[in-house]
Amino acid sequence: MDFIKEIKTAVNVGDTADSGLKSYNLRKPLKGFLAGCACLLILFLLTNFSARSLGASNAAGGQTEPAEKAASRPLAIKAGRILTMAGPVLENGVILIENGRIKAVGKELSIPDGAEIIEEPEGWVLPGLIDAHSSLGLTDETGRSENEELSEPNVAQLSVVDGFYPFDKRIAQARAAGIAAALITPGRRSVIGGQMAVVRLQGRTVDEMVMLSPAGIKFSIGEGPKQAFGEKGRLPSTRMGNVYVIRQALLEAREYADKLAKYEKERAEAAKTKKKAEEIQAPKKDLKLEALAKVIRREIPAFIECYRMDDIGAALRLVDEFGLKAVFVGCAEGYLLADEIARRKIPVIVGPMSIGPKRTETEKVEISNAARLQAAGVKVVLQSEVQYGLGNLEELPLIAALAVRGGLPEEEALKAITINAAEVLGVADRLGSIAAGKEARLVIFRGHPLDYRTRVKRVF
Repeated sequence: MDFIKEIKTAVNVGDTADSGLKSYNLRKPLKGFLAGCACLLILFLLTNFSARSLGASNAAGGQTEPAEKAASRPLAIKAGRILTMAGPVLENGVILIENGRIKAVGKELSIPDGAEIIEEPEGWVLPGLIDAHSSLGLTDETGRSENEELSEPNVAQLSVVDGFYPFDKRIAQARAAGIAAALITPGRRSVIGGQMAVVRLQGRTVDEMVMLSPAGIKFSIGEGPKQAFGEKGRLPSTRMGNVYVIRQALLEAREYADKLAKYEKERAEAAKTKKKAEEIQAPKKDLKLEALAKVIRREIPAFIECYRMDDIGAALRLVDEFGLKAVFVGCAEGYLLADEIARRKIPVIVGPMSIGPKRTETEKVEISNAARLQAAGVKVVLQSEVQYGLGNLEELPLIAALAVRGGLPEEEALKAITINAAEVLGVADRLGSIAAGKEARLVIFRGHPLDYRTRVKRVF
């Protein structure tokens, strides 16, 4: 760069100056002074360049408002279209935000004095998007995956929170694309992969980011566990083996839950009769059974990843046998059993739709799967499909658009990545719709959110 050459030339002048400079020993001070100026100038230019680069990145991928800035003053967003996900589209509406939460949303709202006003007459405002099946943060700084513990097929005692890396660069990328939260989940190769968590994609520490943990426990029925353990000559190596591992674990968990219930009852009775409660023996603590007991007691859902019709049928039998509060994940052939799934009121996190018949589990995949499940009465949630090695988290709206192409009503497709996801994941009291009292996590699109040409303009 020319300015660096000029600075070097100026510094070298100190070396070739006349003897007068040498006689007064000014050569070294002058050289040091010029070098210092050069460093300051370089630092200024690099800082300015970085700021410009960041601004260009925000302009291209969506400008993110810092939480501290957004929470420090009242904010009014005036937008051409507000999709609240709690009612009809609001044309030329206003959203009032105070202290990081939505205070009001409507057409004729009184804006507080001193509030910052953001005008988006062409903008489409949605609640922050939610990805319902993600491995974000489960990759360490070297790029090594941390989302699967394959030492045994049942590791229900493990929690993704303990392996979550909040500095995963994909988190910032997803946030800039309008994704406010995600269900972080273990992989699909353990039969019982561990405890899941819902995290907001903003925060300095894991504790700041976690919204709900455990949000559920991950179960897998299908090819994943067969390949992971069958290739080692270990159980399970068949679909029968997968179901056996789950059934045996749930039977043991039910016995443990019964013992816990008996212990709690005896403690309560002792308190009433003033007996010594410490004489009542608690069951031996077992972290694995303790986690699964919450599933048995319907305190948290069982997220069961199943794709083929036979695997979905096996999952339905387990739901009936143990009375599980369940969510099905994947469910590529769900349309073939849509009525059975709907009758049990089991939500489905649909995917994949765009992989095609390349794998055993997706031979009968249909783009109409989400539409047919929804038509049967199933609550549908859509995932980004990045877990299947397809696309990126940023393409979540395009997955919704693909579902619309398959027949899913547009409004339902938008619900499937906002309010439906929030309800199924257990965080609808904070996210998923634009309503008073909820967290002000919003995304503004330049155009229709499901148009492939549309880009994110701002993220709050």
